[in-house]
Amino acid sequence: MTIRAEHPVIEAHDLTVSYQRKPALWGVDFSLPAGVLTGIIGPNGAGKSTLIKAIMGLAHPDSGYVRILGRPIDEVREKVAYVPQRGSVDWDFPASVLDVVLMGRYRKRGLLRKLHAADKELAFHCLEKVGMQDFIKRQISQLSGGQQQRVFIARALAQQAEVYLMDEPFAGIDATTEQTIFELLGEMRKEGKSIVVVHHDLQSAYKYFDWIILLNTQLIGSGPKSDIFIPEFLRKTYGGKLNMLTSVGELMAELEAPLREKN
Repeated sequence: MTIRAEHPVIEAHDLTVSYQRKPALWGVDFSLPAGVLTGIIGPNGAGKSTLIKAIMGLAHPDSGYVRILGRPIDEVREKVAYVPQRGSVDWDFPASVLDVVLMGRYRKRGLLRKLHAADKELAFHCLEKVGMQDFIKRQISQLSGGQQQRVFIARALAQQAEVYLMDEPFAGIDATTEQTIFELLGEMRKEGKSIVVVHHDLQSAYKYFDWIILLNTQLIGSGPKSDIFIPEFLRKTYGGKLNMLTSVGELMAELEAPLREKN
């Protein structure tokens, strides 16, 4: 089931992406409205990270295409912020927390443009939003995994983008910090930002996301959570794990809460 958005901020048409001739995504077709908090949900190996990378232009499709704000990513890249998986980043790179967040300002202003005091003030404000203002001089390699994730979210905020794509930003983050960041994402949504998050926790997905993409190589469903986050589509997404459940209420009661898949 796919519910189309009238004025989509992101749209994918017949998107197929393969690795070594094995499809990671197959014929994926959806559109997302602007100003919503979207969760990409599915089991391990479902193609969730591949979908984010395809939207960012980091994974090249065998067929189909993606448009952001009605245009190819290369034409609107300055309006898109990306938080990659923590495991894909070289954390030994010699940079302080402030340096990392200021990288978001270079993306906004341009690599050859000089940053100003206002940029540093904004960077500090972004660190405050994720609770990392006391670590401003700390080397990024000296932080915990959850702290590193928060710094990368601050870097994305510093870009002042219109669209935010986040690949498992809550991995390695405790429940209290997760709630704080979800509240921050909610504030961004109120400001008209569009946020797409790869996420594993079904309970918090149902609580916080407006729009759900259920994915298992193929698209199972895309639309408002009340239409998509239902047992029929969850069973199709997760298979035997959910075969005995008959309602979302039972899902929340029966599954270990919060449900987190092992990476």
